[in-house]
Amino acid sequence: MENKIANTLFIPLVARIFAAEHFSEYFDDKTAVQLKDKIPQKFLKISSEYEIIASAARYHISDKIIQQFIAKNGECNIINLGAGLETVAFRINNANAVFYQMDLPEVIFLRQEVLSAKNNEIFISGSLLETNWYAQVDTQKPTLFVANGVLMYFHEAEILHLIANLKKHFPKSELAFDATTKFGIQCANFYVSRFGDEMAKMYFYIQNPVQFAQKTQTQLLNAQTFFTDARRILGHRVNWVSKLNMWFVDTFHLSNIIHLSLNGV
Repeated sequence: MENKIANTLFIPLVARIFAAEHFSEYFDDKTAVQLKDKIPQKFLKISSEYEIIASAARYHISDKIIQQFIAKNGECNIINLGAGLETVAFRINNANAVFYQMDLPEVIFLRQEVLSAKNNEIFISGSLLETNWYAQVDTQKPTLFVANGVLMYFHEAEILHLIANLKKHFPKSELAFDATTKFGIQCANFYVSRFGDEMAKMYFYIQNPVQFAQKTQTQLLNAQTFFTDARRILGHRVNWVSKLNMWFVDTFHLSNIIHLSLNGV
């Protein structure tokens, strides 16, 4: 694809497929598995077991956050920022929520070709840094924004601008996204670079979630380490390299799912 960020959309899809095929007790995604033959071969050959689990972990956690948000609010919006080929509407299958899959036009075009929308699912073309697409959403409904594997491709100033806009236009909203430390970003850039020069570089990281919430004037609801559930459920099934890496990342809080209430302060 012309946009380098859009080129990364196959990496998390491969992770969800691998997890569903090999570790379904931890993460199941039957719809993703059906898309396996749509993936370019180069994305199917490089990832290690640990890297696959690390990518799938963010969806395992964010699915729980989405389910809790729907249970708490009833009718609501779930907006995936940089949705790619996300299949969460099929995994959760809850008619109380309207799932908005928001991404760049070329990604939405591909999505429409390979993945039909459900009745409660709406595709939106645009940039998450702009506000013109807000008109397509009922902004007065409780709204959960989810950004999996997305925000790290931007600079901090852009993320601060994004959060300020979401706070302004969505009065009852929360944001859940994955974030890593500066060291974690360096590791992630090495991983993605193996897929070729056309892949985007990552910039945004969070050293201290509490300080980031203060900077954005939001309320930190949780900063959950990636592998709490994975280590408990899969600890006896994965190789020693995966076990060691998961322990290291969780112990030193290198990667977290950050959950903010945007209007809580």
